[in-house]
Amino acid sequence: MTRKIILFITACTLAVTMFANNIQLENVRLSGQNTASDFSLVGFNVNWENSWRLANNELNWDAAWIFVKFRKKGASGWQHATLNTSGHTAGTGAAFTTSMDGKGAFIYRDAPGAGNVNFAGNMLRWNYGMDGVLDSDSVEVNVFATEMVYVTSGGFWLGSNGDETAHFRRGDKDTTYWVGSEAAINTGATANNLFNSTGGFAGSLGTLPAPYPKGFNAFYCMKYEVSQQQYADFLNNIDLAKANIRNIGSVTGVHPAFSGTVPERALESASLADAAAYLDWAALRPITELEYEKASRGTNISPVANEYVFGNTSAVTATGASIVNPGTDNESINVGNLNHATGVNRPLRNGIFATAGSTRVSSAGTYYGIMEMSGNVYELVITAGSSNGRLFTGLHGDGNLNVNGETDMTISVNDNASWGSRGGAYNASAVYSRTSDRYYANSSGSYNQRIAANGIRGVRTAL
Repeated sequence: MTRKIILFITACTLAVTMFANNIQLENVRLSGQNTASDFSLVGFNVNWENSWRLANNELNWDAAWIFVKFRKKGASGWQHATLNTSGHTAGTGAAFTTSMDGKGAFIYRDAPGAGNVNFAGNMLRWNYGMDGVLDSDSVEVNVFATEMVYVTSGGFWLGSNGDETAHFRRGDKDTTYWVGSEAAINTGATANNLFNSTGGFAGSLGTLPAPYPKGFNAFYCMKYEVSQQQYADFLNNIDLAKANIRNIGSVTGVHPAFSGTVPERALESASLADAAAYLDWAALRPITELEYEKASRGTNISPVANEYVFGNTSAVTATGASIVNPGTDNESINVGNLNHATGVNRPLRNGIFATAGSTRVSSAGTYYGIMEMSGNVYELVITAGSSNGRLFTGLHGDGNLNVNGETDMTISVNDNASWGSRGGAYNASAVYSRTSDRYYANSSGSYNQRIAANGIRGVRTAL
């Protein structure tokens, strides 16, 4: 994650560059102020490594989610900037898609290709008047970028015909369940209903309502788990009182100049409240457990029994003896594609298994190219296995927290009964890292409890 600081309206510009997950923002600037319509243009260059856009039937690509924070001169609190839904200019080779709520924009390749990208001269229209900024106000502006992956729309299978704990299955027999739309899904032990292998769901059985995101519709998923540096940037851009509440401890320095202790390492020990707050602040949302299986397995792909997210059962344990440059930004590994309990005993650098010559299996990537969805740290999800979780509507964060440093989203996000975890972790047996394993699908601890190996990963609906 990178940031720049600009003094708006005046001629003085101060810039600071940081990076995380191989993505960098440079030359952030404000220009083109329009006092008649109360907007200005936020310019930036962005580059990252190993980008792609496929031309096959999947039409899959990676992207960067760009969002902007601002603070009026003399104020202590940062606010989320509202972007126009049109009127942006993408640099050569790039395209923008702006969220309908104006909370951010995705930038990605405008044509098929693969390799590193450097998109220069991008301009986003910021409707500062909508955010209570006057034409004569001076403000600081911070711009953030997070690598994402586009998960295509389409039907997919839940379950793998394996023996994973509590795996999804059809109600009348233990076989995979087809998700063919975002329509409501009935649960129960009858034909064509969704059920699980332990004989039921936590809480009362009932309908999985239409608004609950089931993974059929397209969405963007964070390519990596939130890193220590990304979380440090989050703390630096909320006020001190809120930062003290949300500080997990994986930072050095003092507010508002925290740095990640090991910047590129996946964050761990997040509470549900931490995850909800971070995702709200970034204008993202939690992933549901149905979306987790879709993002891992792919559209219309026949499952392999007991598979991991890389599409088969060929898990190779990552061990400390195989790590090169441990604890650094260029930490790498010679052998392994799964970080679980008999291995390293800590989170690894985000994307550590992927190299220029790696395959899906050796990189531990999902069907769509999302990294470390099996192992490393737990993927916190909104469960389908409780009545609370099933109330989730896919509401995105608005970029702002309440006075207590908590999410202000109230629809089935701010209670522990809505959450679970999938994908296993560095301190758990490898069997919990299997794509369809639901051992912890209805359990993530209490809402404010920080649990070792709990990570954060967000998504955003693409519609």
